[in-house]
Amino acid sequence: MGGIALLASAALVFTGCSGGDSGKKEGTSESSGSQKETTLNIGSLLPQTGALEHLIYGPQAALKLAMKDINDAGGVLGNDVNLVVEGNEGDTNDPTVIAKSVDDIIKKKPAFVLGAMGTSNTNAAMPKLTEAGILMGSPSNTGIALSGINPLYFRTIAPDTVQGSALGNLIIKDGHASVGILALNNDYGKGLRDNLEKTLEKNGSTVTYGATGKGQEFPEGQTAFSSEVSAVLATKPDAIAILSYIEAKQIIPELAAQGFDLKKLYLVDGNTTPYPEFDKGLLEGAQGTTPGRTVGTDFEKELVAVDKDASKSLNFAPETYDALVLVALAAEKGGSADSETIRANLAAVSGAKGGEKCESFADCVKLVKDGKEIQYAGKAGIGPLNDKNDPSTALVGIYKFGADNTPAAEGEIEG
Repeated sequence: MGGIALLASAALVFTGCSGGDSGKKEGTSESSGSQKETTLNIGSLLPQTGALEHLIYGPQAALKLAMKDINDAGGVLGNDVNLVVEGNEGDTNDPTVIAKSVDDIIKKKPAFVLGAMGTSNTNAAMPKLTEAGILMGSPSNTGIALSGINPLYFRTIAPDTVQGSALGNLIIKDGHASVGILALNNDYGKGLRDNLEKTLEKNGSTVTYGATGKGQEFPEGQTAFSSEVSAVLATKPDAIAILSYIEAKQIIPELAAQGFDLKKLYLVDGNTTPYPEFDKGLLEGAQGTTPGRTVGTDFEKELVAVDKDASKSLNFAPETYDALVLVALAAEKGGSADSETIRANLAAVSGAKGGEKCESFADCVKLVKDGKEIQYAGKAGIGPLNDKNDPSTALVGIYKFGADNTPAAEGEIEG
């Protein structure tokens, strides 16, 4: 299939090197002689409301499953992992929601916070969480500017440089010589657009609408797209890419109403989700890309078993699961469940120093307790964290929509 062929031929290589941590000694607590913390308390900062709400289901289930698997294997430092606070990142157009959540998180003093999912929301939350000394880890932030931004921030997903290139290569492989781009006016949409555009133009394809510097992006939360769709179709593109979140729910029917062949439509991680509300077959043949390994059947069953809502969207579930397992292993390796100790040991347990590969917390923690270096090879298929706290290698999944308007995995590109 197309995606599988891409896997064999594509090589979108990261430039970050693997390793280290500002010269600090790994495997020990970094809390300057303070008492060791023996209980790993964590929090979450996920979109319970807003434009990203439709993407919460996979991460929410994966967080539950990872906690279950860790605690079933004996926990961290002999104690269960505890979820002590659940924040709501909300929408960027209502900053009071995330501001209150950040304050609530700081009061609970977790060592680690999963989130935020949106790059802009992470930027909003990071200053106060960093000041409080709390480690953040995102399963979904792809903004390029976040690479190496902060020692107390890491991610288990590839930046937009990789997805943008992968999407461009997919469009080129499908033979499209001209492309219209409908992109969000934020770091996510513009970052993806810039890298998609570079890949398209490098391979001889023309961006007819939405190109860099044209001012044709749209704001988050927009709900009517008649004029934008008319404008992009007027440029007569062979294909159209929508780089958005929930806004795709309005854009897609408008494209169909104005006569565009949706088999030539391309989506991304923010909108490659099931659309059960659409007429049967509306999206059949459309394609999408999502950073990360495509979710396997066994993992999917485990996710649904702990949270039935996981069936609504599995996006970012592998990356969420791996983020918590890495944090737990780092605490175990460092001998303390505080933010600084975890930070100091994250790269090592991800495999930055080499070591024996292991695929589950239960297997990995046995090796750690034996004093061995490890490489946690988890659900998302990422390589060791590099010196910018990004995955040194990663996968991008290729999906095609069926008659039920649900995306099904076609293959993967390694980057």
